[in-house]
Amino acid sequence: MTTTAPVPVYFVSHGGPNLLDESDYPPTGAISKALRKIGDDIRAQNPRALLVLSGHWESNNGKSLQINGKSAFPKPLIYDFGGFPAWLYKEEFAHKTEPALTQQIAQLLTQGGIPVETVDRGLDHGAWVVLKKAGLENASFPIIQLSLFRSDSMPQHLHLGQLLAPLREQGVVIVGSGMAVHNLRDYFGASATPVRSYVRPFDKEIETALLSGENREQAILALSESDYLYKAHPTLEHLLPLHVAVGAAKGTANVEKILEAYQVSLSWSCYKFF
Repeated sequence: MTTTAPVPVYFVSHGGPNLLDESDYPPTGAISKALRKIGDDIRAQNPRALLVLSGHWESNNGKSLQINGKSAFPKPLIYDFGGFPAWLYKEEFAHKTEPALTQQIAQLLTQGGIPVETVDRGLDHGAWVVLKKAGLENASFPIIQLSLFRSDSMPQHLHLGQLLAPLREQGVVIVGSGMAVHNLRDYFGASATPVRSYVRPFDKEIETALLSGENREQAILALSESDYLYKAHPTLEHLLPLHVAVGAAKGTANVEKILEAYQVSLSWSCYKFF
């Protein structure tokens, strides 16, 4: 691949499949507009490819990873959600794959000490729904998904991002897709809709960590000591894509908070590292 100036890294909060329901998330709303801004920004980079990691795909164990795109034709989407309107289970997301690039990414990680299995797997909703909302269906570049580790280790996922960072100089945009705050127990158990007391403080801790300059990586690891962590994230799979993004953004000075929005026990914060 040709070496270029590093393309940006993004962290997006992806919500549920009803993100595509314009009655829930109208095009003029802040969340829809921010995600479309991210999609437009990615297209403007004219990237070589997009690599996405979602909180909905963890590998089979805590030491190895899986990556999709083994075959030249994308596999059917994964509708990994329940209880939504029937039309959402018929939605499509046309996109390209590129087996040679999948193999190259797998080799890069294997050389870095992480075994990677290439598989044929469709995109899960943590990838395809938010990328569709961002306007990236039928993109001219391939879209490849890499799993997380089946592990809650923040350092391990930060290191994964660091290993992926050289791809940016080859035009590969890296997107971590999770949620800045993600407590579905409180969300579905809510009898009223005020934002829970831990949501804004933990979201602010993330923002402060990301704006810590040269100390960004240590600051994002220090979230493990937050008093709010396990209220904001009873399980950590939706937070760890942020650690991958921070690792991939190593050496990148600028951070932009593109979206700040809250719903009950969720934070939709999205960031660009450039």
